[in-house]
Amino acid sequence: MLYELSQADYHRVEALYHPLDFHLNSRAVLDRLSPGRVFVDDPDQPRASFMLAPEACYLAGDADRADFNAGINEAIRAGEVVYDAPVLGWVVASEAWAERLTHILTPYLVQAAMRHHYICRARAWDWRERVPEGYEVRPIDAALLNDPALQVPEHLRHWTRYNWGTTGTYLERGFGRATLDGSTVVAWSVADCVTADGRCEIGIQTAPAYRRRGLATLTAAAAIDHALSSGLREVGWHCDVDNAGSIGTAERAGFELERHYTMYLIHRR
Repeated sequence: MLYELSQADYHRVEALYHPLDFHLNSRAVLDRLSPGRVFVDDPDQPRASFMLAPEACYLAGDADRADFNAGINEAIRAGEVVYDAPVLGWVVASEAWAERLTHILTPYLVQAAMRHHYICRARAWDWRERVPEGYEVRPIDAALLNDPALQVPEHLRHWTRYNWGTTGTYLERGFGRATLDGSTVVAWSVADCVTADGRCEIGIQTAPAYRRRGLATLTAAAAIDHALSSGLREVGWHCDVDNAGSIGTAERAGFELERHYTMYLIHRR
């Protein structure tokens, strides 16, 4: 059976999620800085927990709580506790959870995806010296998002809403940098989340016609510079191990490989 915790009780599951602390979206939900829902087997003394967050679903604690696991499966089948997304990623706190995923996520096929986790703690170089002629790098703020003269990709607007709950929350707590070619946003790097202890994670996108020009690296470097100069101590980055483009961008922007881990994917459509 599932019980949903109120935000005031999130402290009761912090120890369970400690093994997942590197996946900052789980930490940001517990810090009440990112939207999410937390379910447990026992609201007073939780021993197992399921978290629904923008970046992934998380399983932590005791994987042998049969009634709890059955409750997750029932809720997923009923469409009660998952986002309406075609692919859902799951990150687990132990191998025991991984061994039970096939049963918990029935009838969906579970696919393992190896991932890299990178961290940047210092600016590698001055991005301002590498802005190509005719381009500019701007903050992703209200002025940019609300300017009718600019062509802002819907993907960027969706990112601020999806990861932060509302664009207003993003503008209050988040940050990002965009590279523009004239009036068109062609590359953008946005914070996925920020934690209370001064860490964050960012992502990067580039319009297809502008790829392989170094704009992703430039834009990510500008976002890193803002994060570190604003008092954040660590910037994280996640990508698939076979995503050569993302890996190259991360390493050129100053990230260092921290760990490998497995994300489990289910395809719902």
